[in-house]
Amino acid sequence: MFGYIITNVDELTIEEKQQYGACYCGLCKTLKERHGSLGRLVLTYDMTFIVIFLSSLYKKKNKVLTDKCIIHPFKSHKYWQNEITEYAADMNIILAYYKFIDDWIDDRKLLSLFESKLLISKYEKIKKQYEKRCTLIHNYLKELLNIEKSGVLNPDIPANCFGKLAGELFIMKEDEYSEDLRAFGYSLGKFIYIMDACIDLKEDIKHERYNPLIASSSENFYDILNLLMADCIDKYEHLPINRDKKLIENILYSGIWTKYEAEKHKSKEDYK
Repeated sequence: MFGYIITNVDELTIEEKQQYGACYCGLCKTLKERHGSLGRLVLTYDMTFIVIFLSSLYKKKNKVLTDKCIIHPFKSHKYWQNEITEYAADMNIILAYYKFIDDWIDDRKLLSLFESKLLISKYEKIKKQYEKRCTLIHNYLKELLNIEKSGVLNPDIPANCFGKLAGELFIMKEDEYSEDLRAFGYSLGKFIYIMDACIDLKEDIKHERYNPLIASSSENFYDILNLLMADCIDKYEHLPINRDKKLIENILYSGIWTKYEAEKHKSKEDYK
């Protein structure tokens, strides 16, 4: 259910591409600095969005640097970091650890069990710093697992749970923005959960896996997603986002639909 908060690259300006790439590279660099080379392997676009979003909201001053890396070994490139990059890197590790545990429990993937063992010391260290946040995330994931095991076919129930989890990820600190940030993250999380269920429906039916939309008509999926995203945009507009506004709106208005549109196109091709 992660990896959906991406850009529509074709609609970005050169400057927006550079800004997004510098943020992504900054998060990658921070993961390595704080959590070693393994940290880079769990880097997600979702956390890149949170860095850009919260940096805009809090008007954080970025530290802009240049460096070479394993992906760009011959040419130096710009990247930027701030304290929100550090927060997102830590949350990235927390989510990766829980995902590995989830994959082990669900599918008995030995690699996921091994990967969770590699991350456990990092997880324990972060948990001490963000104990309340980690407890909430753990509880929501546990609740979501129980909901999915029960086989409930009301999609609002698991989507609400995942929305609450997503809402917590946007709260770096409790302040005057917390209520609106939670509301935005909650709406975004609900959208992502339902979109993920829409995209995975055929494979889930084939492999007899849980999907809350199994009894729903696919003809209604687009309308449902539109309503969920409209609610998310409404919550977004309550927040004073100015810096990187066009980049953020590229993601929310277009990029986040990319995988769904690709799956729709693929389905049409399969029927030809």
